[in-house]
Amino acid sequence: MLEIGPGRGALTDLLLGGALRITAIEIDRDLCALLRSRYAENRLRLIEKDVLDVDFLDLAHEGPLVVAGNLPYNISKPVAMKLVHERRAVSRAVLMFQREVALRLTAEPGTGAYGPLTVLAGRAYRIERLFDLAPGAFQPSPKVVSTVTRWTPRASDDLPEYLVAPLKSVLRASFSRRRQTLQKNLRVALRGGEAEARSLLMAAGLDGALRAEMIPPEGFVALAALWSERPSG
Repeated sequence: MLEIGPGRGALTDLLLGGALRITAIEIDRDLCALLRSRYAENRLRLIEKDVLDVDFLDLAHEGPLVVAGNLPYNISKPVAMKLVHERRAVSRAVLMFQREVALRLTAEPGTGAYGPLTVLAGRAYRIERLFDLAPGAFQPSPKVVSTVTRWTPRASDDLPEYLVAPLKSVLRASFSRRRQTLQKNLRVALRGGEAEARSLLMAAGLDGALRAEMIPPEGFVALAALWSERPSG
């Protein structure tokens, strides 16, 4: 069990009720001192670091991790991408985000919230929105509604490791100007311009006259496979 950002231990208390021992990552020095005073070392292994600097694969040497945590807005996207890159270390996750982020993670094609984060995280995990929590559920109360999500890893074939980098490049190019068509965005990113963009889109079976937000995840995966085969230089 891995908890991200235990804070004062409100969630930690509950997690320890169902696990013999958990690992928690906390960056705040004062909160780490508080946690050490509250919990025995044999129950709570505390790592005083930025979660983005901790290798989940190193923590998973005894088996895949069950990850839990309430993520602040400023690290939501980086942690989501970390889960994508280090998904071999994760068996499942239950994470709370600002509702806006949760909507982006679970958005459907054709909606304004749909974007690169939706595609990347959604190809690596099946992400479900479980329930919302109003500001009054917290002390001090934030100014936003929070949403609890459940992450279940998908089969590795849904996002092969070698496709992660080209998929990120494809998504960055495709969504660079959301109001432009897919073909117009790609021609700017490709050395071959209009001709190469048209050729790639045709090979992937995609309509270049559509905006990126209309393309389903599997369309971007098909485009990324072709993108990775392009000659370098």
